Amino acid sequence: MRLLGLRRALTARHARLCYSTGSGAPLSTRFDADAQQLSASGQPYRVVFGAKTAAEHIGAIARASGIHKMLVVRDRDSGAASRTQYVEFLLMQAGIPCFQYTLKRDCATVKDVDDGVATAVRVGADGVLAFGGGNTMDMARAIALVLANGESAEAYIKGDMGDDLEPAVPHILVPTVAGSGAEMSTEALVLDEDGEVKQSLTSIPIVAQAVVVDPMLAISVPLHQSVHGALTALGQCIESYLLGCDEEAEQVALQGIELIASAFSKPLVEGKIDLKSVGFREQLALASLASGVAAQASGYGAAHAIAVSMGGVSDLPHTQVASAFLPFVFDRYTTLAVDNEGDDFFDDLQQKLEKVCDRLTASSGFQGQSVATWLRYVSQRFNLPDTSSLELEESLINGLVDRAVQRQEQVMAERDEGAILEKDDIRAIIDSAVVLTEPKDKPTQDE
Repeated sequence: MRLLGLRRALTARHARLCYSTGSGAPLSTRFDADAQQLSASGQPYRVVFGAKTAAEHIGAIARASGIHKMLVVRDRDSGAASRTQYVEFLLMQAGIPCFQYTLKRDCATVKDVDDGVATAVRVGADGVLAFGGGNTMDMARAIALVLANGESAEAYIKGDMGDDLEPAVPHILVPTVAGSGAEMSTEALVLDEDGEVKQSLTSIPIVAQAVVVDPMLAISVPLHQSVHGALTALGQCIESYLLGCDEEAEQVALQGIELIASAFSKPLVEGKIDLKSVGFREQLALASLASGVAAQASGYGAAHAIAVSMGGVSDLPHTQVASAFLPFVFDRYTTLAVDNEGDDFFDDLQQKLEKVCDRLTASSGFQGQSVATWLRYVSQRFNLPDTSSLELEESLINGLVDRAVQRQEQVMAERDEGAILEKDDIRAIIDSAVVLTEPKDKPTQDE
């Protein structure tokens, strides 16, 4: 299958940024794509995109999926409860009662998956809906799979369940934050708190009934979280383009790059963002979707792998970590290209980096000397936290490098080419980004 559906939507959206209606308000992008229409790698579930699509489709999809009672997994921030009342209302309108389940941490954990499954059983839920960021989607996928097959989440992590699993119970993904592209994933990343490592619950794809992307749901997302998400989506689109994927996915990645850059064109001049702008939210949501499609085709990049490895030892949000490391990741790509000049592969890499930089400049109006320069400028313009506050001991850095490499190998398993950045490169990125500290002395028995 080809990516023309999303590609056309992205292209149309980009055109509408330049040619708006007489009122100055950009036209809205809407589409409803059946399974395998968006992704050349066979994305297996339906995607509904557009403003107000949540009200139009969530109830209908739930009913069509045979769901009688829904467990709604939501974030744990102060505004999550009131936001989730909206989806609760939509489900009640469709005649489907629901019960809200709140994440206990800012990420899904092995123990919390078991707690979520127990809650679903107790309230009689036979369907799950994620309403929030990527962590709610990981949790919803995990609960849906374990609910269908039984046993504890730990049994899946250890591989005790094997590959002969029943399909997950019906579940629906409704992102309220744009950024990681998690809405296009079929894996559930969970944190093993004992091992301090974030890993996939199972290698078996966990297939949702649908993802409903309604940009209106992200209107209340604060500035830093919005920019972190945008840069994370941008970084994945760039890395997918550098890594290489099929032609259609490559074009989607490039369109995602242009969407994010053009979304920042006015804010970079004014130093502020109209967070209530539906057009701005739509651009970010489309770019996030593009990054997810691109990641499915190419595998996730180094920034994602480093952020996942950090997830085992830090409570910082995934997109904050990923976006903070992005300039250092692209510094490394540039260094490799320059140091290996004359090699066809790395000369091609250099040309791709220059092409990305040209597109960032053309779409945003800011000309950086490199991709990393452009990213640093955006981060500084909006006072985003950087990596300078990260102080890590040598032993911890070694563990982070190993886990990041392991994550890269996992997501690149189906690629013949593999990753561009190797273990030494990941180590160089982390070394350049964080502060190395001396190990703390262990207290003596007398202390």
